[in-house]
Amino acid sequence: MNKGDNLGLFRKFAYSSGYLGTMLVGELAVMWIIFFYAPPEGMVFAPILLVGGVVFFGRIVDAIADPLVGHFSDKSKSRFGRRIPFIAVGTPFLVIAWVLIFHPPVAAESVINALYLAVVLGFFWIFFTVVAAPHLALLPEIVSARRERINLATYLAIFGILGLFIAFLGSGFLIEHFDFGVMAIVMGAIAFISFYMPVVFIRETPWSRAKEVSLSLTEAIKHCLTNRPFLYYVSAFAIFLMMGIAVVTAAVPFIVTVLMGVGEEWAGYALGIMTGVALLSFPIINYLAKRFGKKTVFAASMLLFSILASMLGTIGVFPFAPFHHGLFLIALMGVAVSSFLMLPHAIIADVIDHDETITGFRREAIYYGVQGLLSKSGIGVSALIFTLLLHLFGKTAAEPLGVTLAGPVAGIIAFIGFLVFLKYPFGK
Repeated sequence: MNKGDNLGLFRKFAYSSGYLGTMLVGELAVMWIIFFYAPPEGMVFAPILLVGGVVFFGRIVDAIADPLVGHFSDKSKSRFGRRIPFIAVGTPFLVIAWVLIFHPPVAAESVINALYLAVVLGFFWIFFTVVAAPHLALLPEIVSARRERINLATYLAIFGILGLFIAFLGSGFLIEHFDFGVMAIVMGAIAFISFYMPVVFIRETPWSRAKEVSLSLTEAIKHCLTNRPFLYYVSAFAIFLMMGIAVVTAAVPFIVTVLMGVGEEWAGYALGIMTGVALLSFPIINYLAKRFGKKTVFAASMLLFSILASMLGTIGVFPFAPFHHGLFLIALMGVAVSSFLMLPHAIIADVIDHDETITGFRREAIYYGVQGLLSKSGIGVSALIFTLLLHLFGKTAAEPLGVTLAGPVAGIIAFIGFLVFLKYPFGK
């Protein structure tokens, strides 16, 4: 294939800007949906366990969609490319579904709201996959050199961080001064613009025989699962680490209100500070990855995250001010998050290159699809784990144990991922 490594700065920004929208709505969904429908105080729209089940259902729908979208994208022969048409068509439906999530039909606790959320959330995650998976699958095609992939992955991570900044700080501000409905509309509009930047400014390399994928969906998934480097990577990152991160993200609104004793808007502000730390850490992570290899830096980041997540359970236990204690731990997670935003895109590009030497096919999207299938299933399970903790052990200031346990549980899950990733074979 004709892989152009010299995209130019503007086109690198145009491609990477799509990740802003991915991180924006993706993280906001994980962070706010459970809290919005079943908060510790105030209007409850649905029972907490039912909300957890619905979030799990939505993620399973999303997980099933990932390999399907990836396979159809890999096999597409559209004159507009294999990836761009999916982004262009899926974006409007994604944004509409996102806004509808925060407009439940009944202004009271009701099973109808849970059923409504199940339908809307299912559509949201389907179209999220239709947009996000093909966008990420463009990276291994438009750059091929190892150092250029790390550089483009860094740009991708910068826009991801920007998306997190807007998501966390913006949602906190909009919820504090307006409401969740206004927040959803504003964030949806920003995501729409973000996703259409690569649609307008990126051109895929021309279709060629090298892009022809004759494998069936079953065969394509089978080849992914027989790629040993991919199995170690996807098990560690997509299943265990992402599950741990999802538990922490969903827990933060409860941690700040129940354990730290401040308003819900501080969930956004605290994660915004974490995002700032992640941004400041990018040059360090970039240098260390080039100096010591992606595996070493990524594994160290997983270990750091597991330790810090576990320490969230000490808020209010040690003789420190709970607000400053929690804020410090959440902020310090930004160092690990910097690595998680930057390095996986470069790691999986290496895995896909390895697959090409085995199969002779360029199958970027199916790899992102299988990764999504596993990661989103894990994130769905995390919703069940977290809501079960809240249901069994409490989610209020009077009964906070469920919230206290969330961090240590997430840390244990992430540590398992760290142990698995040590077996990943590619050092650089």
